[in-house]
Amino acid sequence: MYDLLIVNGRVITGQGNPWFKADVAIRGDKIVRIGHLSEAEAKHHIDAEGRVVSPGFIDAHSHSDLFLISEPTAEAKVMQGVTTENVGMDGMSVAPIKAEDIEDWRTHLSGLAGDPPIEWTWRSFADYLDVLDSLPTSDNVTSYAGLGTIRLMVMGTTARAARPEEIEQMKLLAARAMEEGARGISSGLIYPPSQYQTVDEVAEIARAVTSFDGIYNVHIRSEGHGLLQSVEEVIEIGRRSGIPVVITHFKAMGKRNWGLSEKALSLVDKARNEGIDVTIEQYPYTAASTMFHAVIPPWYHAQGPKELVRALKEDRDSIKKDIAERTNWENWASNNGWDHIVISSVESEANKAFEGKSVAEIARIRGLSDPTDAALDLLAEENLAVGMVVFCMDEGDIRRIMRHPTVNFITDGLLGGKPHPRVYGTFPRVLGPYVRDEGVLGLEQAVRKITSLPAEKLRLRRKGVLAAGYDADIVVFEPTTISDRATFDEPRQFPVGVDWVIVNGQVVVDQGQHTGARPGRTVRTR
Repeated sequence: MYDLLIVNGRVITGQGNPWFKADVAIRGDKIVRIGHLSEAEAKHHIDAEGRVVSPGFIDAHSHSDLFLISEPTAEAKVMQGVTTENVGMDGMSVAPIKAEDIEDWRTHLSGLAGDPPIEWTWRSFADYLDVLDSLPTSDNVTSYAGLGTIRLMVMGTTARAARPEEIEQMKLLAARAMEEGARGISSGLIYPPSQYQTVDEVAEIARAVTSFDGIYNVHIRSEGHGLLQSVEEVIEIGRRSGIPVVITHFKAMGKRNWGLSEKALSLVDKARNEGIDVTIEQYPYTAASTMFHAVIPPWYHAQGPKELVRALKEDRDSIKKDIAERTNWENWASNNGWDHIVISSVESEANKAFEGKSVAEIARIRGLSDPTDAALDLLAEENLAVGMVVFCMDEGDIRRIMRHPTVNFITDGLLGGKPHPRVYGTFPRVLGPYVRDEGVLGLEQAVRKITSLPAEKLRLRRKGVLAAGYDADIVVFEPTTISDRATFDEPRQFPVGVDWVIVNGQVVVDQGQHTGARPGRTVRTR
């Protein structure tokens, strides 16, 4: 007697091989058999006639660190087929953390991870994972330890190179996080305080993680004018440390850099030919999204959020001058400045009407001649808790990157306000518009890039593949209809064509409806 039997489906195992007709039997939280089992007895049946039965989708880059606590049903993710999501990205995990740093770190992250009304009861990395398990969540959760967070523990937000004794402390903290369940380490070399880290510093810390079979996931220093140099920089970190490097949300930002993805991908291929394990991740959209205070030059962040807010009010002319002269300004502004930056989230009701409007529009509404003033006013009024969407990429680059053999797909999902549609639509967008409608990838190849490939990178030993003995994380979708519905104007829309989602053997989405089940758990290294 099986607990659940999925019959009549087209099974795609996630390993890139062609689909085949078979049934999938589940007992408890494991797949126990795949074959012709329609006569077998089971407590529950799913008829997958005309549908694909796939491993659960793995979102290897998510910013749900806090929203998983305030919204543990994780609807934005599971409704599109995600059964495991990985947090702690861009160097900015929420653990480990000292009690005295929580207020400022919360403020710093508020435009990225949001600031839901929850109490930060954890301090260690294990404490944070324990909080998630105590809820529990509807999907499984893994996490990196952020090097920015670790640097904060040792050095605060200071903008200088680390001393040898400080690097030793950071190595110990990174190793402890790995012992407590981290999948690896992450950096956001474009964000303070990771921005202040050198190649030597990161490579030294990475060496301490390699013995735990860890990985290094990195938001490179520049995705615009300095793209090629930034790719070379993190390849050098991989070369020196021996750690596998994953370059996240691989892209070429700014119109003058469109087409540069070809050279950037060649650098990845060259490094791999040299034996350096470097791979990439991508979300399938031409707009980026992150915290709005990233437009402020890094030296204003060095004294912490409170000092940054003071500077926004009292050092206005200096900040405006530095923004105008900043060499990587086009990373955020493309060729059309504030017209291409749209506010995606704020905290106060007073400014909610600005969500979905460009900074240039907000300036016009407020009667300001300089949109930079509108930007700085909004950051000060919201105590930095502002998110943005930036229209800055070329569709040709998206397709070129999508075809690269090492790429896996991610949501890079930032919730709150009027979020980027990738939060709700990434995986159906790949499987529908890009695979079915345009043929950019084959179906089995695309499924591999959202299941077994990210599982391999994250060292998830029993996920990402449909096979006996693997965790029963499964998606049943309709290949002829699956598609995203989320748009930039109306992003909070669930996709179509995702009929059933099963997490650890329990049905979380049943015929397109969330059941309320929360069978997820943290997946730790130890």
